[in-house]
Parts: sequence; structure tokens; C-alpha cells
Amino acid sequence: MKRSISSFALLLTSVSAILGSGWLFATLYTSQLAGPSAMLAWIIGGLLNIVIAYVFAELSAMLPITGSSTRIPLFTHGRSASFMFAWAIWLSYMAMVPTEVQAVLQYVSYYAPGLVHANGGLTAEGYWAATGLMIALSALNVFSLRWLLRANSFLTIIKVVVPVVVVLAMVMELHGSHDAHVSLTEHFMPYGWRGVFQAIVTGGILFAFNGFKQACEMAGEAKRPSRALPIAIVGSVVVCLVVYALLQLVFLRSLTPHNLATGWQHLVLATRNSPFVSVVNQDHLHALVPLLYIGAIVGPLAAGLMYVSSSSRSVFAMSENQQLPSVFLKLTTQGNPSYAIILNFVLGMLMFAPLPGWDKMVTFLTSLMLVTYALGPVCMMALRRQVPDFPRPFRLPFGMVWSYLAFAICTALTYFTGWTIIYKLCIAMVIGLLVFVGHQYALKRSGHEVKDPNWRASIWVWPFFAGLGVLSYLGGFGGGLGVIPFGWDMVILAVFCLAIFALAIKYRLPSDETQAYIDACGLPNRMEATEGA
Repeated sequence: MKRSISSFALLLTSVSAILGSGWLFATLYTSQLAGPSAMLAWIIGGLLNIVIAYVFAELSAMLPITGSSTRIPLFTHGRSASFMFAWAIWLSYMAMVPTEVQAVLQYVSYYAPGLVHANGGLTAEGYWAATGLMIALSALNVFSLRWLLRANSFLTIIKVVVPVVVVLAMVMELHGSHDAHVSLTEHFMPYGWRGVFQAIVTGGILFAFNGFKQACEMAGEAKRPSRALPIAIVGSVVVCLVVYALLQLVFLRSLTPHNLATGWQHLVLATRNSPFVSVVNQDHLHALVPLLYIGAIVGPLAAGLMYVSSSSRSVFAMSENQQLPSVFLKLTTQGNPSYAIILNFVLGMLMFAPLPGWDKMVTFLTSLMLVTYALGPVCMMALRRQVPDFPRPFRLPFGMVWSYLAFAICTALTYFTGWTIIYKLCIAMVIGLLVFVGHQYALKRSGHEVKDPNWRASIWVWPFFAGLGVLSYLGGFGGGLGVIPFGWDMVILAVFCLAIFALAIKYRLPSDETQAYIDACGLPNRMEATEGA
């Protein structure tokens, strides 16, 4: 694939992927879970994402390859371990597209109520509309990457301008308003720290920041990866954190005692499918409604456009790793993996029925995303041991401390999603394992060479998922038994993460195998790798 993406275009790509449907709905759900401390939840969530994003900045700048999130784990821990996490990465990216389409249809249902049911699930007309949008997003990705990036730059500007205009207009209205609004300082943390962490994980905050990894997936197409990747990955989180925090502030300041008549957990709004439209109308800012709907359509669809690209490149990367059939390596004349895009379209359409509504989709997706984030710190430290002299244009200080902290953050946040989500996550991973074993068996039966699955290097993966499942079952989040009280569960998780992290570093691939994988990538020479460092 050609290196044609500038630093600014890559930054806009990640900003566009982040500014999807999160700002349209997350302000409502975080307010219900944390009350006024939702502001604190956004700040903490953004800072945690920055810690994680810096890890991926080092990895992607070091190895600027397309589909890096699925290919780098192969270099560090072999085929079986890399497939398990590549499976989770692909599922999360693939499911993002129908999630963004679902968001559009829920907001549009304000004018076309026949599209969705009361719980957010699609009607027959809604399914036809979803099919049309899914086909359009897939076709645009097949058509041209260059056109896609040009269109994305324009769409990203709209996606940033709309929420900024909404914030400014609401700030001005609230400043001159004499209506009674709720106090944000009184009972600032009505549900304690537990509510703050639940807002971060299940309120849509982590989901809202997910797009920062978009730049990692397109690293192989960056003009100057050593400069472009850190700017795009970390910069996109910082830009969007400012936007999200301001949106949450004006949403909270717009609430009145009427909205809180039944408490924070049961906020009363005119329409829950369009939270911002509700507060804008009650603030008498009716002129903002058309602008909001432009943002509600352009934002999610532009993000969906990017996630079609990410999910197809994940399938492409797994095929390059010989973990999926080679048919997904087929590219169009424009350099896009067409069969991978078709596969993701079909599976994406199947997501609407079992997960009716934006919030249902987001809750499960967050657990998948966090698991994929946890692999980044492991790969970073493994590579420092395996290829210590390889040029790192962007190198984090105190690598061991930073990587363990990032790994522990990801694991703890996954734990906060609760047992009812984590047991489904474990089922999804078991299905992935069966797919991997089945594909290896099919290759062997057809007479193809079956490469070493590197089971030894994956020895840490199984206790990671099993231990996480047991802890969530015994914990007090999301349907757990509550045997382990809040506070002690954090201590146990810290020790658990330390043990798994040490195990993952110990059972890495030998250095010569890792170097062979890197050499086979056909990366530019090392002088270019260090350019701009």
C-alpha cells in the first residue's frame, strides 16, 4: 500500500473516528451514572486514554505497517496469541459500523418515528434504511482510499464545528437565562467513585475515545510515520477530550429540577433517542435543532466510513498472518481489501437484531475494545526485550512502569464492565479460538503447510481471560456476586495484572523469530525509520 497520508490527514482520520456518535448519547448515560461528577469521569477517561495512546504511538512509529494492531502481536507472541486479540480487534471494529448507523437512525427517528421501536431496536423500515447506509459506507471504501481521505477531511471539519457551535450557543443562552437550573456543586458525586468508574466504562466515555487507534491501522500508508503517528494518536485524544468535556458541561448546566424529578438515574427528557435535542428545545434554542441533526448524521456516518476501513484492514492483516483464508488479501486497483469489506458488511447487518439500541451495542463493544488495548503494553515491552536495538522514533520513558500501568488500567476498566458483559466476552473469545483451530485443521487437510501456532508463547492468554472471568463473577459489578468488596478488588486486580504481565513478557517469541517477522514486512530502511525523531 502506498505511503500517501500526511500528518494532518492522519490526525483528521483519528479525530473523525473518535467524534462519532459518542457525543450524541454519552452525555446522557454518564449523567445518569455519575451525576455532576460525569465531568470528572470525562477528564479521567481522557487521561487514561492518553496513557494508553502513548503506548500505541511508540509501537506504530516503530513499526508503521497497515493493520498494526493485528500484526504486531504476531511478531511478539506468535500465531495463536495474536489471533485471539486480532479476533477481538476485528469484532470491535466491525461492530462499530452498525453502531454508528444505529445512532443515525435513532436521532432521525425524531422526524421519522417509524424507523425504530421505543427500545431503540429497528423496525422493518429501519432495517431497510440501515441496509442502504451500510451499503453506501462499504461502497465508498471499495471505491477509493484517496477520495475517502479527502471526503473525511471535509466531514471532520463539520463534525468539529457542529458541537463547538452548539457549545457556544448553549453557553451564551445559559449565561443570560433566568430559568432554574440544577446545582452542579451540590451532591457532586451522588454515587461515589463507583459511579464515576461505571460512567467511564458503561456510560460511553471509553467508546467515545476509541477512534484514536484508527491512525495505527493506517500506519503503513503514512508519509512520515515517525512524526505523523504520535501527532495523530495522542493529538486526536486531546482535541476530542476538550470537545467532549465542554459538551458534558453544557448538557449538565441545561438540566432543570423537572429533569431530575425522579433522580439522576432516571433523567426525564422529551425524547431519550435525541438527548441533545431535548435540552436544546427546553432551553428555547430551536434554531440549533437543524444543526444538531446535521451533526447527528454526518458525525456517525463519517466515523462509520473510517471503521469500514479499519475492520477491513484487520481482516487483511489476519489473512497476511495466515490466520484467515487468503481470499481476504485480494485488493482493488485502488488498494482496498474488497472481500474483507463485503464480509464485514454481512456480519455488521447481523448485529442489529441481538443488540437493539445504541446503548446495548456500546456496552459490549467497550469490553472488546479494552481487551485489545491491553495487548499494546505487552507488545511494547516484549519488543524492547526482543529487538532492543531497533530504532524507535518515539520512545516512552520508564517503559516498564508505563506499560504495566497501561495494562493494569485496561484490565481494571474491563473488570468494571461487569460479569454480565465479561461472560459474553469470554464466549466470543472461545468462538474465536474454535475458528483459529478450525482454519489450521482445514489448511492441514488440504495439504497446505501449517506453521507453528506458538502455543507456548500464548500460555499467558488463557489465565488472563479465565482470571478476569472469575474476578468479575466474584466482584460487585454488572451482576457479580459481590463476594469481593470494592477496594479489595482493586488490590487483587493489581496483583493479578502484575502476574499476567510478567508471564506475558517471559513467554515471548525468541528474538530471531521476531526479527524475521519484522524483516518480512518490507519496511523502509532504518534511516527512514529514524527520520524526524
